[in-house]
Amino acid sequence: MSIPEEELERGRVVAVDVDGEEFVVWRGSSGALGSAPRRCPHLDHDLVEGHVAGDELVCPGHGWAFDGCGQVYKRNELGRVDPKGNVDVLTLRVEQGTVVVDPR
Repeated sequence: MSIPEEELERGRVVAVDVDGEEFVVWRGSSGALGSAPRRCPHLDHDLVEGHVAGDELVCPGHGWAFDGCGQVYKRNELGRVDPKGNVDVLTLRVEQGTVVVDPR
């Protein structure tokens, strides 16, 4: 599966289905690509409705942050970062103007 690069501009979150599994893919402010399961493991919020902060995707529910490489964190208002575990990610690469999602 592939996504045209123009559909994945910085700060945009796109839902993808890979072999029957739902994920989201986003491009961070540095241009880095990230992915995570579509549903937040905390309370099942739809991450396609999240927002990109820097290179991380932030859940619209309770602010869990996904680094795009599988790490999940909760940042509180005092700046403390609490690890919340790991999630599955997709292997992504850019090839001839498209973001290619490698099969799982």
